[in-house]
Amino acid sequence: ESDQAREKFQVPESDHLTYLHVYQQWKMNNYSSQWCNEHFIHIKAMRKVREVRQQLKDIMDQQNLALVSCGTEWDVVRKCICSAYFHQAARLKGIGEYVNSRSGMPCHLHPTSALYGM
Repeated sequence: ESDQAREKFQVPESDHLTYLHVYQQWKMNNYSSQWCNEHFIHIKAMRKVREVRQQLKDIMDQQNLALVSCGTEWDVVRKCICSAYFHQAARLKGIGEYVNSRSGMPCHLHPTSALYGM
């Protein structure tokens, strides 16, 4: 049942976008703890996410930076993730085989990853 609930939020090409999608849905449901329970999501983790987001927003306010949402234009988020995690990037070598783009070292996906089994 929890796997079915997880699939509702899954963005196939990215775990990060899956997490963003979960956060957006939680926000649309007024940060409801009942919503989290119904969807097998840990409320404490989501509260921590909201707290970190607020900290980042506060830093942006202090630096006089405008907060601009990407809305549903997730390519912006993809570009940020690629630039931030460049050193951890891996490429597909064979069926289910990945290697680190910089070092060539073999990598493995976590079984809960959106990319696992693709």
